Amino acid sequence: MAKKINIRPTSSVYATYKRLSYQPWTAIAEFVDNSTQSFYDHKDELLEQKYAKGLRITIDYIDDKENGDRIEIYDDAYGMEWDDFQRAVILDRPPHNTNGRNEFGMGLKTAACWFGSLWSVESTRLGSKNKYYTEINIDELGKYKTEEIDVREETVDIKEHYTKIVIKNLNKRIVGSRTVGKVKELLSSIYREDIRSGLIKIYYNGTLLQFKEAPVYVEDVNGQLKMWKKPISFIVQHEGKDLDVQGFVAIRIPGSVKDAGFTLIRRGRVIVGGSEKNYRPSELFGDANSYAWQRMYGELHMNNWPVTQAKDGFDWHNSGLEDAFIEALQEHTQDYRRKAENIRVREKINSHELVKIATQDLSGSGIVENVQIEIVERKREQSIPQEETPAVVMPNNDTDKVIDAEDDSVVIEGGDQVNYKFMYKNSEYLFHIIFDMTDPSMDWLLVEENGKNEYTLWINMRHSFFKPLIEKREFMPIMMRMSIALVLAEIESMIVSPDGRIEPCTIRLKMNEILESVRKGDE
Repeated sequence: MAKKINIRPTSSVYATYKRLSYQPWTAIAEFVDNSTQSFYDHKDELLEQKYAKGLRITIDYIDDKENGDRIEIYDDAYGMEWDDFQRAVILDRPPHNTNGRNEFGMGLKTAACWFGSLWSVESTRLGSKNKYYTEINIDELGKYKTEEIDVREETVDIKEHYTKIVIKNLNKRIVGSRTVGKVKELLSSIYREDIRSGLIKIYYNGTLLQFKEAPVYVEDVNGQLKMWKKPISFIVQHEGKDLDVQGFVAIRIPGSVKDAGFTLIRRGRVIVGGSEKNYRPSELFGDANSYAWQRMYGELHMNNWPVTQAKDGFDWHNSGLEDAFIEALQEHTQDYRRKAENIRVREKINSHELVKIATQDLSGSGIVENVQIEIVERKREQSIPQEETPAVVMPNNDTDKVIDAEDDSVVIEGGDQVNYKFMYKNSEYLFHIIFDMTDPSMDWLLVEENGKNEYTLWINMRHSFFKPLIEKREFMPIMMRMSIALVLAEIESMIVSPDGRIEPCTIRLKMNEILESVRKGDE
């Protein structure tokens, strides 16, 4: 049986949505908002079903070279009957419940049109025998000024309940390991409250999304343990309304440039926050070099605060509301900012993690291939080259290294030597990379040739020139990657030299080429 939906006043408006300022994760979040809200609105009915375990949402990006890539979003929430189905497709039709996550009633249309010019919706509601399917072709709507679209209706089992959206003819593709990783990471952050509940499971290309909780700093005060985390609660009065804020502020150790800051949550989903996107106004955190910037964090629930239509920010920039929010929040965070600045704890990084982060972009960008990595604990007698050996005392194997009280450099655990074998421009190389933590005054990088295409690199991970960067665990992989790139640039410069002499700019130019390849690989 066929039905029709009238989409007036104008079908050409759909095409304009591809120019909206979405990101892949914020566009996908529009679909997840609809799914999760459908679940919460009918939670009791859904959980009463036999074998019910909660809500399952699957997001699949399908790479199809023959027919073109497509995106499929599926959920087993309540589903839609005819009225809701029409509302999902027609412009300017908000849902009956505007106090949920899909309050504007525009998300499905705008996000689908942003991703692609051909998309379909299929849905059946729990307890209904009707299943509906329709397809929206944006190009044809604009070309033929169509005012009605066809809907296919079928009879199904009343126990079925789901919604499936398929998007084709993509305007925006989700490709590249970095982009895919960011999508999964930010979706995990946006829906952290749902994930924590255990009732909602979200999968991206078969991977279950999980949220990693931040480590809270615990201090020993006269034999008593104090956890640096406290609740926050206040109200901002604005234009006759009481805008409520509930949450917490905390200190994390180790610090994180990416993950510190406040996450601002509304109606159970993140509006502002996530890796590299947390809220960190300078009035509360200082500048980017401060300890508070890296260590202070929190979550704030702001359920009745106004948001933008894309739900990627609060609508507070032109009314003084953000200033009032910062001023109120400052009273609750001053003591934590002071504490974050005064803690002196050496951050730690595992050598496996360090090497993985440092080398993944070199491999991912195609600069090096056939990588083999071995991490070992270096023998104590294997010191740096004799002509460069400083007057230092090496500690015994069974004790920690004696360090200066002022030393805040990162501690590297799990082995201090990396045997890094790889192919570079059709030649096999072996780098023995040694992390040296003994003396800030030693040379930053020493290189010794051991044989054909085999080198030992001593990297001074405590070089005083890089202070305070060496106090941040995020800098360690960058230092290692730069060292490898510099040595490769020197090697290649020698290879391409016709007479063994190298022009002064050659190494710099080769280094630029390598770093540009890494940058393109990141993108």
